[in-house]
Amino acid sequence: MGRTRWEYKVLNIQSRNYQLPISYEDELNRLGAEGWELVGIAAINFKTGATDHISLVFKRQKESGQL
Repeated sequence: MGRTRWEYKVLNIQSRNYQLPISYEDELNRLGAEGWELVGIAAINFKTGATDHISLVFKRQKESGQL
């Protein structure tokens, strides 16, 4: 039996008023329907010290045969 293999996707979102725009709900639902699971969130600060961007990290199991 082989090891479980994963693939990852990073979605970078520019925050507005320190919140995720509601318009990303459709994108997040699409990713979930494709088997992507949200496993991490990172706040990214550029010069201002405030959270300007948010990185969302997703993973899903690779299908057998994928490298």
